[in-house]
Amino acid sequence: MPSLVLASMTTDVVLEMAQRWNSGDIDGVLDLYSDDVVMTPSPHWPETVQLKGKDAFRKNTEEWLGAWGSVLIETESVEAFGDRVVAHGAWVSTGRVSGLEGSMPIHMVFTVRDGRIAHLEWFEDHDSAVASARGA
Repeated sequence: MPSLVLASMTTDVVLEMAQRWNSGDIDGVLDLYSDDVVMTPSPHWPETVQLKGKDAFRKNTEEWLGAWGSVLIETESVEAFGDRVVAHGAWVSTGRVSGLEGSMPIHMVFTVRDGRIAHLEWFEDHDSAVASARGA
């Protein structure tokens, strides 16, 4: 398969995930992940536990969403490096109790296998995410 087609397929999955997330379709989001998905948090996060499997990912997502009135993903850029996609953007959230709004930059690398997201890794900055996606 030509690399341009592969790049389009991998970035399309990530963009579709963001669209489903923003529409509130969490089941649809999870349909885009493989059953054995792995989520690796950034080393600078307080939560350092790697999640394994769609059930663990679902539970974590539901707990996290329960803390917020709303959480949207703003996608600023999506770049493919083979089967890995670097996504840069922001979480735009509103506190459930406080009503305060905020925005937090996000830098992620998605590994896409057989049309589904198999691994999601979080990074502190865009350069680190790109370096990881390139295998550096």
